[in-house]
Amino acid sequence: MFNLVKMSRLEGVLLKKDARSVLNCIGAVEAVEFARAAPGPDTAPSAAADNSLALADCAAFLGRVEALRAQLGLVPGALSPAPEMDLKAAAAALEDLELKAASPLGSLRGLRAEYKRLSAESERLSVYLGLPLPAGIAGNFSYLYSAAGSVPAAGLAALRAKIAGTSVLAQLGEKEGRSYIAVLGGRCSGAVLTAGLEAAGFRAEELAPGEEKALGGAAAKYYYEAGRVKRALELAGEEISSLAAAAAGPLEAAGRAAVTEARLLEAEQFFPGTGASFYISGWVPEEDSDRVKKELGRVSRRRCALATSPAAPGGEPPVKLNPPRLLRPFAALVTGYGLPRYGEADPTVFSALSFLLMFGMMFGDAGHGAALCLAGYWLARLRQVKAPEAGRAVFVCGMSSIFFGLVYGSFFGLENFKKYALWRDPLAGDPLALLAAAVLIGAAVISLGVIINIVNRARTGDRLGAVLDRFGAAGLVFYWGALLLAAGRVQAGFALPLIAAAMVCWALKAPLRYLLLPREAKSASEDGLFGVGAGALVGAFEGALLYLANTVSFVRLAAYAMSHAALLSAAWALKRTADVSWGENCLAGIFAVIAGNAAAIGFEALVAGVQALRLEYYEFFGKFLEGSGRPFRPFVM
Repeated sequence: MFNLVKMSRLEGVLLKKDARSVLNCIGAVEAVEFARAAPGPDTAPSAAADNSLALADCAAFLGRVEALRAQLGLVPGALSPAPEMDLKAAAAALEDLELKAASPLGSLRGLRAEYKRLSAESERLSVYLGLPLPAGIAGNFSYLYSAAGSVPAAGLAALRAKIAGTSVLAQLGEKEGRSYIAVLGGRCSGAVLTAGLEAAGFRAEELAPGEEKALGGAAAKYYYEAGRVKRALELAGEEISSLAAAAAGPLEAAGRAAVTEARLLEAEQFFPGTGASFYISGWVPEEDSDRVKKELGRVSRRRCALATSPAAPGGEPPVKLNPPRLLRPFAALVTGYGLPRYGEADPTVFSALSFLLMFGMMFGDAGHGAALCLAGYWLARLRQVKAPEAGRAVFVCGMSSIFFGLVYGSFFGLENFKKYALWRDPLAGDPLALLAAAVLIGAAVISLGVIINIVNRARTGDRLGAVLDRFGAAGLVFYWGALLLAAGRVQAGFALPLIAAAMVCWALKAPLRYLLLPREAKSASEDGLFGVGAGALVGAFEGALLYLANTVSFVRLAAYAMSHAALLSAAWALKRTADVSWGENCLAGIFAVIAGNAAAIGFEALVAGVQALRLEYYEFFGKFLEGSGRPFRPFVM
């Protein structure tokens, strides 16, 4: 619970003819992370396989699968799992599906293009529906002059006035700043009308060669043709949908086969070998090592030689956190900051408990906590990725709020519940007591971080840092000496020498470490002993200020607890004012209480979570967690 999962180094030699069955077995157990091994006398003489061309083929195959999925309108992974198939069968299935889909998809593309063209022509000529006039300016009537087209909308009034008395102008519609018109006049007025239209910016409507002569007939033709093609499109869509339903399972299986093959090909590039065997190496959790060896022996029919050895602390082994199931969602607090190095303590339990303590103190209300529990329960039942874990985290935060709500006697801010408080409301009594409680919690969290740092440094062999570091034993002496002196619990004559001795230890750590370096390392250093010592002195004073600033930061626990209580108190004060003005339990007063509690749940919960996270990262994790660990990523199929 407080330690990372112990890792073992897995090494072995297996036959190449068993490679695929062995890799499939490892992918199924999900407990081995491969480590790339170089060829040599301690591994195997031949370099690992170069599968780059085969991987490129898999990528191209996946591209074809995704392209056909997109053309058929399928969403990857949205269907129930299809039967498994190997890559050869997947290639045959994909080729067959591509052949079946080629003709319907080609027809669909053609119909879409035709419908787009017809729809555009129908839309262009729609204003002329029912108009039995030819396109453009027509002079083929014996006694009439006709024109059909558009002019700028701003010049329509001037054109109408100019040709009034010589012709009839009908406005048919307006689109994109142009007015569509039809003009009829006498044959003798043709020249005057043509000149007037040209001056007004007239643009004659044109039809393609071979189309209907009358604009109304052409518009009707395009309208009905577009409808006919639309019905054909619907039928083609139904055919594609039927084909998609039949192809969904095989395409899903083909995609999985290509992904599986790519993973196997990538894994094979980790292993050097000989003509008939290959060398495997990697990391496996110690608790799973026997099971992994047993499974590998089974699938290889005992034709293997496998060995495991405990991993030594350091930077090479991967890291796997080991929190209790209830606190597992809070592992994201650690991974968001960075993982510890292998051999250090697992901080998940400490971070989860301290986060819950700080969150609950700032957001203490039994009613609001119950609302968070309900929200967490709802989230935990969702099937979206990460939703269940987030739901469990919200639920536990709600439980912490309920506990502190009982401590404060707060249930939606109702006054009647305050008499049942285990302690008192944050706004009642002396606020210094709440501030002192916040500082004590901060001192405990900071001290815990220093203790974890001491343990980590001792485990990894840095005994000098464990004792002399500002977040080591000397730091703990300084911090508690300063705290007890500030609280008046010890005499200055006792505490000040301890504080001074601790700061001297901080200042001596870097010079002592420099003096213990080999001569070559000292020569390579640019600072020298004087520079290292000067930096250590500055670091010692910085450490003293850092402890002070970190402790003061925890005052926000009390401040946000009081602001949460003040918001609820303000909501109920508004209700009392409304009741005086408009009567007992008036609608305005009820709305004020509901709005105040909703704001507290929605906004204050977010603020409390952010502030607790900030205290975790800067005041707690900053004491011991460098975040340089590498996560354990097992090979999975």
